[in-house]
Amino acid sequence: MEVPSRVKSFLWRMAHNCLPTRDQLATRGIHCDDTCVVCEQLMETQMHTFFACSKAVKCWEKINMDGLVRELLLVANNFTTMFFTLFDRLAINQQAIVAMTLWSLWKCRNMKLWEGIDTSPHMIITRAKDALYEWSTIQTAKHPVHKGTNHDISWTKPPLNTVKCNVDCAFFNNNTIMGYGLCFRDATGQFMHGESSWKQCFMTTAEAEATALLASIKASFAQGYQKVFFETDCKLVVDALYSHSAPQNELGDIISLCKNLLSTNNNYVVSFVRRQANKV
Repeated sequence: MEVPSRVKSFLWRMAHNCLPTRDQLATRGIHCDDTCVVCEQLMETQMHTFFACSKAVKCWEKINMDGLVRELLLVANNFTTMFFTLFDRLAINQQAIVAMTLWSLWKCRNMKLWEGIDTSPHMIITRAKDALYEWSTIQTAKHPVHKGTNHDISWTKPPLNTVKCNVDCAFFNNNTIMGYGLCFRDATGQFMHGESSWKQCFMTTAEAEATALLASIKASFAQGYQKVFFETDCKLVVDALYSHSAPQNELGDIISLCKNLLSTNNNYVVSFVRRQANKV
């Protein structure tokens, strides 16, 4: 199945009933309210959270999977049967969006539990589709179809009187911690300034890369740099940055902040480079 590794890991935990739903916590001796975090009506089980909760039902309707889900709910006597039968009935090109929807539903549940944020069915599906598109785009960039053209695969110095900032991020601890690094160098290639930071969060790769870019723009203003070339190996972020419209999701919010800052200095330019050239 062509989905991010974190989603595959999530699906494995789901298939083995390892997700910390409230009914599972109770079986482990953890006393807590067993009501569904999302709808606050029925007991929170995996079956309810992903297929029977009112919000989940609306999500399946939005991707035209509600009929199949209702059919399987009538015959499946446990979650494992429901899970494997569902994917067995799907066409190859349907499996990825269903997997991403399950992942997005779980993220919706966690965001309400830990941050008090209620996500609409529209945004749940939008996040699922955007995350899949972002990942697919990154995979294409990592494994491009070569047509005989030569591209720079090493870092190059910026023009005279220009600063170059290379931006990158990484995930740790089963993708629950995002860290990023910024490196500023002058026209001779000499190091000028660097920053790094991390935060515990649930982000897509593009959201994390955009967050790192936003931090680099803010750092440039703080350092008083007048002319800066920013380089990132996330093509999706660069494309979104130069698009006339921003995605209507968390990524779009970060992109809008970047655009607002960049609009105040025409000498701040963001470019995409291959991963091999985005190194210190």
